Amino acid sequence: MENKLTAGQVEYIADYIESRDIKWYELQVELTDHMVSSMEEFWAKDSELTFYQVKQYAEEKFGRNGFKAIEKERTEILRKEHRKAQWAMVADYLKFPKIFASALAVFLIYQGTFYFDNIVVYMRVLFGMLIGFSALSILNWYRFKKIDDRGFLALETAYKMNNSALLLSFYPLILAKPFKENFEYNHLLFIPFCCIWVLGILLVFTGRHLTNKVVSDIKRQYQLI
Repeated sequence: MENKLTAGQVEYIADYIESRDIKWYELQVELTDHMVSSMEEFWAKDSELTFYQVKQYAEEKFGRNGFKAIEKERTEILRKEHRKAQWAMVADYLKFPKIFASALAVFLIYQGTFYFDNIVVYMRVLFGMLIGFSALSILNWYRFKKIDDRGFLALETAYKMNNSALLLSFYPLILAKPFKENFEYNHLLFIPFCCIWVLGILLVFTGRHLTNKVVSDIKRQYQLI
């Protein structure tokens, strides 16, 4: 008996992996490759084993719920990678010379307080705009949620990169009313909120950019349209 699985047997393993509630395409491909390699190793040691026996041995090697454990581990790894990449890009905008653009944005947002009689209204307008930008970023992510009708874990975990600014927006809106009298007394107290707004814009920009990069990498790696 040959130690290599036939194309039909490999397809059977791929379908089996998917039936174990592994819905992400890159994980299906990876786990299928690992399963096939493991089965061929068992077959090389004992060519008298049947296909279903080496399949069972290979599955036992992964352990009970092993596939889902791998999915969980990979999800955490991708989230950390995405978070690290996004904050690295944000940090780049807070370094010389790009920091001047960020500082200018904070200054212009602060100057806007002098054109509003009610700074709370101004804050709601600003962070309402940020929520709108975040929604557009999330729609961009949703547009690529599936590529060629296939779901990808890398894209699923990219969701948090696109909703971080949305979550950030709610805190200033909640604090707007309690700070109303303080703002009227001293406009300088609004500067931290200006910084938060600029940070939110950077999160929107970087989240969208990194999502598009993930899509581009997936299409290139798996040769998808």
